[in-house]
Amino acid sequence: MVLGITGCPGSGKSILANIVARHGWMLIDADEIGREVVENNHGVLDELADVFGADIINSEGKLDRRLLAVRAFSHRSKTRMLNEIVHTRLIERLKTKISDIRSQNNDCVVDCALIIEWGIEKLFDIVVCVASDEHLRKKRLIDRDGRTPEEINGMFAAQLSEDEKIKKADIVINNKESIEKLTLFGKMLSGLPGYCDGGGDG
Repeated sequence: MVLGITGCPGSGKSILANIVARHGWMLIDADEIGREVVENNHGVLDELADVFGADIINSEGKLDRRLLAVRAFSHRSKTRMLNEIVHTRLIERLKTKISDIRSQNNDCVVDCALIIEWGIEKLFDIVVCVASDEHLRKKRLIDRDGRTPEEINGMFAAQLSEDEKIKKADIVINNKESIEKLTLFGKMLSGLPGYCDGGGDG
């Protein structure tokens, strides 16, 4: 079983993915793959610096992801440029990881905000969308990450609306209550039939 978890920024999708993983499922984090793509490929870093400014690379030669996000999400054309540089490579690596896990008959949960935007729903047996009221999502991003309203608006504009993600999902989980409720949902998802418990072929 390969379970894809998506949702808008601040929805709680990463928390849910990690809860499922704690019940014995392998975890793939698309953001982590993105970091690998950038940090292990100087050509990608150079392309990003050319488009978004040399100062997105700090004094240690590392990418300032927050500064890149501010600039990349400032306009749709900039977001498109980011996608062209990073996301094609990221998606190919994600496909390879999922294929490897399937070949080993392991169950896997994938934390990936842009499943719907990338049109990769068919990579997964089930797509789960974690939904939450917009004001709650904004509050979480401010409290957790110290994001500014301008940053949050840019992040939201760079993704499809929550309604559009919900329409394409197989399961929708509303995360407007306590972490205990989200934990319960994660436990329920981890009990879905899969490879490890003798379920189907994924």
